[in-house]
Amino acid sequence: MQETYQEYLKQNESMTFEEMTKLHMSIIKNVATDDTDFVELWQNLLQDASDYVVIRARWGLLTTEEKLATDLRRTQKHNAIISDFLILERLFKQKGWQSDEWTRILFLENEKIERKLEDVNEHRKRIGDFANYLAFISAINNR
Repeated sequence: MQETYQEYLKQNESMTFEEMTKLHMSIIKNVATDDTDFVELWQNLLQDASDYVVIRARWGLLTTEEKLATDLRRTQKHNAIISDFLILERLFKQKGWQSDEWTRILFLENEKIERKLEDVNEHRKRIGDFANYLAFISAINNR
């Protein structure tokens, strides 16, 4: 099967490149990019996204046995990414930075006082897709 961007867009909770770019810019424009807490968290998020994209990109090439052997690591990395975004949202609130736009786009929900891991599980694929986008943007910017 030929995997194309158009096929991806037909999937549930897919995002266009334009939507992901808007989401990314909403994070970056509302943060003090030299803030040490943000820098540390963002680097951790990019590391987790980079690790995750390697697993996700190879997924279709793996045998059933290899998928079973890799599935726990993939799930753990995906969970780490979700946690990274939840921590990022808390950091935004703590610092008084605007987070409504990017959290609404990423989590497909209205603002919540305190978002919990259980609240975002229904949007796992969307969050993982955005992490893959961040890894892609990081890769092409670091050439």
